[in-house]
Amino acid sequence: MFKGFIGLLVALISTAQVDQYLTHGGYTEAAMAMLRQIKHASVF
Repeated sequence: MFKGFIGLLVALISTAQVDQYLTHGGYTEAAMAMLRQIKHASVF
């Protein structure tokens, strides 16, 4: 389980770095904005 978590973490960091290189963070910013909206919309 821990190995899978580390693998997922490395994949997310790698994807964010590639996004920064290729699109200057456009997709990362959009994903973060979407997560912020989901957080604000949640009714917990």
